[in-house]
Amino acid sequence: LNWRQVNQPRAERYSDRWMPYVGGDPGGFNYKQLRTNLVMRWEYRPGSTLFAVWQQGRTQDGVNEGTFDTRRDFSALFRSWPDNTFLIKASYWLGR
Repeated sequence: LNWRQVNQPRAERYSDRWMPYVGGDPGGFNYKQLRTNLVMRWEYRPGSTLFAVWQQGRTQDGVNEGTFDTRRDFSALFRSWPDNTFLIKASYWLGR
């Protein structure tokens, strides 16, 4: 690949604005992330509610860097370890 970096961004000639990248092979990246939420609400008395929330996040980074394959990457994301969060919130209305 012909990696380049900015040399003189305001140069008159377009070709003078760039120079060869000398920092080694920059490689690539492949970062996948999935975030989901589920919220259930129950009004057990008029004005009083109970919320149950489930959130799940999956992240995969540093696997198959520089390449992209939709089927492989999607499957790998679902094989990664999830971060689950469960929350419960209750409110009770004191008035009549």
